[in-house]
Amino acid sequence: MAADISQFIDIHVHILPGIDDGAKNLDESAALAEAYVKEGISQIIATPHFIPGTAWAADRTYITEKIHELQAHLKEKKIPLKIFPGMEIAYHQKLIIRLGKDLLQPLAESGTYLLEPSFNDSTAGLLQCAKQIMKKGFGVILAHPERIPAFQQTIEPLLDLAKEGLQIQLNVGSVLNKFGESSKRLAMHLFDKECVHYLASDAHSIERRSPVTGAEWKILTDLLGDELITRICVTNPSELLR
Repeated sequence: MAADISQFIDIHVHILPGIDDGAKNLDESAALAEAYVKEGISQIIATPHFIPGTAWAADRTYITEKIHELQAHLKEKKIPLKIFPGMEIAYHQKLIIRLGKDLLQPLAESGTYLLEPSFNDSTAGLLQCAKQIMKKGFGVILAHPERIPAFQQTIEPLLDLAKEGLQIQLNVGSVLNKFGESSKRLAMHLFDKECVHYLASDAHSIERRSPVTGAEWKILTDLLGDELITRICVTNPSELLR
């Protein structure tokens, strides 16, 4: 059976208004939502940045409030998109402490957290932190490692941790070569190593890192095959929502 874009659940979306570098206001959020619904997509996870010490550090309560505000706005506009809560949590030294105090939002109440690596720093601390979180019984999804220069240079430690249960989310744009050859090369290498668990848009607006289109979905299915696309875009995300 062909992979169906209408079944796609995007687990990495910056759709909440005025909360980070994604949608600036309700109108931009609605435009993003409309782009999903146009393709038949009905469920996504909102993952605003959580970067302590910056303006992008909304807590769980505020994220819930923003989702309620946006869902009410979408209902008024008759845009049938269901939005689940999440966070894209930047690696930081107090991450484990915040996790222990239940301050961090998992993806759709799943007990699995989306962890963002630094584009500039070493990945050793990040991977050690991910390992600690996993030992506590939580799931960890690493966001777009294919875009990170340190992983592009040395991938073995990431592959080793993936064997221990770390899950990996790639960006659609990387597979479509929107972030350069290095990102695409590493993305395809991770597919070759059977280490990819999710493919997501990391959408920020309809102009910048926009939601997946039907034409892009066809390219992805032609490149990766129906079975793999269904697993990383439908089956695995569905498990998070359960």
